Amino acid sequence: MLLSTAAPLVATAGGVVVQQVTAAEYQQARKAARPGRTVVTFPVRKQGRRLSIPTSTGPVVLQDMIVGEAEVNQGHSEGETTIYTYHGYLSHFKRHLVEAAYYETTQWLLIGPDGRRLTLWGKPLYAPDQNRLVSICQGLEYSGGQPNIVQLFQLKNGVLQSTWELRPTAWEPEEIFWASPTLLYLKRANYSATGQELPASRRYSYCKLLIE
Repeated sequence: MLLSTAAPLVATAGGVVVQQVTAAEYQQARKAARPGRTVVTFPVRKQGRRLSIPTSTGPVVLQDMIVGEAEVNQGHSEGETTIYTYHGYLSHFKRHLVEAAYYETTQWLLIGPDGRRLTLWGKPLYAPDQNRLVSICQGLEYSGGQPNIVQLFQLKNGVLQSTWELRPTAWEPEEIFWASPTLLYLKRANYSATGQELPASRRYSYCKLLIE
């Protein structure tokens, strides 16, 4: 479910409760938190500029596009630049993780056994029980075509799927971490209604996301 909000004290959508907390609570939770980890193997190797990932519906082929002088002379532009980096196979999630770096933006692709893709706008962070993952992307200050978003995915009956998104319009997600399998803490960089940076005392705010 999609929720667009400025900075509520409490908001509920799609089974997630967003509740504002103090900076002190956030820092205490951050010190106590331990990064979630998942088992990663590397069954695929990139060959030159070509990455081929086998799936039940045929290989998913990802080809780098590096635009140099020769490519420009052939009519290509720098905006077509694409470089794929293979980050391994996530055994628990049964997905290949690929970082796609474009000219000005980056995506993270989760490629399933059948070749289907889930697109993340930030590097995935795994829940302690490995049944969920979250990613964030800042998209207000930078106007290069990437969303301002918090994405939550859950593993259900062996299928990884998007379950919740947050698209704020008055703040950017600065940092996020798991405190438990059903609790996240989020640091927010706030902006004024005109898009200007706020004074230091109001620059950041903090909240926790409770997954019901």
